[in-house]
This record gives sequence, C-alpha cells and structure tokens, in this order.
Amino acid sequence: MMINLREKILTYGVSTLKDEELLAVIIGNGTKKNSVLDLGRKIVYNSDGLDLNLDQLMAFNGIGVAQACKVLAAIELGTRKVESDTLSDEVVSIDDVGKHLINRIGHAPQEKLVAVYLNNGYHVIDEKVIFVGTIDQATVHPRDILREALRISATQIIIAHNHPNGSMMFSKNDQAFSLRLRKCCHLIGINLLDHLIITKKSYSSLKSLNLI
Repeated sequence: MMINLREKILTYGVSTLKDEELLAVIIGNGTKKNSVLDLGRKIVYNSDGLDLNLDQLMAFNGIGVAQACKVLAAIELGTRKVESDTLSDEVVSIDDVGKHLINRIGHAPQEKLVAVYLNNGYHVIDEKVIFVGTIDQATVHPRDILREALRISATQIIIAHNHPNGSMMFSKNDQAFSLRLRKCCHLIGINLLDHLIITKKSYSSLKSLNLI
C-alpha cells in the first residue's frame, strides 16, 4: 500500500492524494485488523476536519505516541503554511479578503481579530493580528487598530474576527465595536471598509447587512 501511495505521489503529485491517503503516508503502518489506509479513513471519518489532539489520536487502535506526534506535526505545519500566506499586492476586494481569512483564521480554536490595511487604490499594505480572545469593547480599543494604520499611512481598513463555534451572526458587541471604530477612523481620515465574521467555510459582512 505504501509503495502504491509513493508511486502515486511521484507520478501524479501529492495534491492528488485524499485525506486518508495523506494520513496513511504519515502514519506508515497499519495493524493486523486494519490496513494503514483503513486507519486513515477511520481518523478522517471520526474527526471534525482533522481537529484532533494527542489523546483523541491515540484512541484509535494502531496509533501510538510516535504516529500521533507525526500526524499532529503535519497538521500544525499545514496550519502554519496557511497562516503565513499573504494577500496579493494587487487590488483586492472584500471577497478576496474574506476568502483569504477563511484559510488564515477560519480554523483557529480561539477568536482572532485581524486588521487588513490598504491604501487609496485598495492595495494591501499590511495585515496584522490585533488581538486573540473574545472581542468586545472592554478588551480591544480602536487605538490598537489605528496605531498601526497611522504608522504605515493606511487610508482604508478591513477588520475581521473568526467565530470558532461556526456562527455567522454578529453580536451586539460586534456592532457596537464596529460603530465605535468607524467614528474613530472618521476623525483621522481613515475609512473603515467592513467588519467580517469568519468561519471555517464562509464569511459574513457587517456592512452588507447595513449594520455599519
């Protein structure tokens, strides 16, 4: 089985492998009752998007500490690769930003507030994680966002935060914070373009809902 998977990678590229096949390559060996590919299928079927910890992995028959650590390391490496990806320096739209942030923070286990800074031509200047934790007016102040905007001479800002629970709904705190930030932006000549809620698969826009 491993030889076949290696040949598939060499012939067609690693991107052609299914999730269970990638896991099989990482794990290496199966058990007497289950092939390594069967083991990979069980892990994929019984996990929520491979959101697994060490104990959960080791609960599968045939997964020891070494194999579990390999799988976790591979998942973490993939996560870091996605988070390191940056937006194009070309003109970007709200949709471009939303899709990018689904990959970057959509799977994060904690809420992350991200600010994307643009110039007048809608080119991205910088992207910064401002805060990690529950987002509300008591924990995040507009100055935390605007300080960076002033430093890099940004004239447009898009903010976004993820909902680990998958909800696409804006809370009253989300709207209140956005309105407060918009007023602060207006005072110094910066335009708050939108506030996005990011989940694992999609995003929603506060501006499209006429909430700011």
